[in-house]
Amino acid sequence: MLMKRDLQAVKNFDFLARSFAHMQASGQQVNLQAVTGNMSHEQKMWFCERFNHYCIEESRAAALEH
Repeated sequence: MLMKRDLQAVKNFDFLARSFAHMQASGQQVNLQAVTGNMSHEQKMWFCERFNHYCIEESRAAALEH
């Protein structure tokens, strides 16, 4: 059961990272310190890696559109 709950938490964090990256790419300012404020160090590191990954994807997608 713990494994299933951990997997769901990872999926939720990944969804949030993608959503915040999309918001930032759309011109909204994202305060990562506020977003990750209650996360553990490991969670923050993972979240920021995923956020940066999705920011790069958003930049590439925008470049392809132009």
